[in-house]
Amino acid sequence: MAKINLKYVTGDVDRHGNSRWYFRRPGKRKIRLPGLPGSEEFMAVYKAALAGEAPVAQAPRLAKPSNGTLRWLCVEYFGSASFKDKLRSPRSRHVRRKILEKACETAGDELLGHITPKVIRKGMDRRADTPEAANSFLKAMRGLFEFAVEYEHARLNPTIGVKKLRSRNPEGWHAWTVDEVQQYECRHPIGTKARLALALLLYTGARRSDVVLLGRQHVRDGTMKFRVYKNRLRKHVEIEIPVLPELRAVIDSTSDKGDLAFLISDHGRPWANGDSFGNRFRDWCTEAGLPHCSPHGLRKAGASVAAGNGATESQLMAIYGWSDPKMAALYTRSANRKKLANDAMKLVVSSQTANETVPLSTPKNKSGTNKARKASKINED
Repeated sequence: MAKINLKYVTGDVDRHGNSRWYFRRPGKRKIRLPGLPGSEEFMAVYKAALAGEAPVAQAPRLAKPSNGTLRWLCVEYFGSASFKDKLRSPRSRHVRRKILEKACETAGDELLGHITPKVIRKGMDRRADTPEAANSFLKAMRGLFEFAVEYEHARLNPTIGVKKLRSRNPEGWHAWTVDEVQQYECRHPIGTKARLALALLLYTGARRSDVVLLGRQHVRDGTMKFRVYKNRLRKHVEIEIPVLPELRAVIDSTSDKGDLAFLISDHGRPWANGDSFGNRFRDWCTEAGLPHCSPHGLRKAGASVAAGNGATESQLMAIYGWSDPKMAALYTRSANRKKLANDAMKLVVSSQTANETVPLSTPKNKSGTNKARKASKINED
């Protein structure tokens, strides 16, 4: 950005690469300067601001929504104790708010009484190309109208009886293969932050929200102990696992790492959250020619390998912090199915030895008469 020699003028660049200019007088609110420095509109506002005459732009006030509309209900919902209690995670509240605000852009003035199950299904139909988005919409509307019925803003919940759409990706995140792990390791050798990230994800089974918090304070006497970040406000799940020699070697060989957080960003600071780290990890995967791979896919791969090596449901729950045995059962069932198939395939082969052959049918003559039977009958005569 070019340096501007105008008193109280400062500039920055937004995430799209656009330059923005402001008039900043100490003790006063900043004023956005329009256009480019030196332009007529820019200098007019600058001179007025310098003279203390430029008005400070105020954010436009949104019109108060009419009672009984969808937008009015959303405002009531966002400010309720129910919204904060049932969605304790700030991220969950942010996602729910974005979905409902998007719905209000097109149907915010719709009366609650006009929102029927048919209307909800129509909304699902419009999102049918992205089943996950449609199901998220249904979940958000269901939570909204549960609040409406509970607080007597509505008599009925129109989402009752509306079914989710079938996912086009029932298996979820792609689970890494051994070859893909080796391909990543060839691109990112030991000593790099990318390799440290892989080792922490693979050898701890931690989610990306947990792995960015792991540091030396979690390791003691060869054991790593940490509390799971997910659902932390509802229940506490403690993970206590041994630090494998492979992980210890990668940690010790990485110089560009943090102390209280092993993984640090390119700016030398711990990651702000798992989302930003996940984006960077996907970049490392793309560099290795694995754009379809993700942090969660390593967690799935580890669970599959452990189950295939004989880990029980209880052991998987202890490693991965699952409180519901259903998730562990998915992996053990898959591993057992593979083992049973391997043991049973030999039963498909005939029990006869290789030297034994299945007798061929007796040849027939042109008329269709069995030659062997005809010869036997002549001998008998």
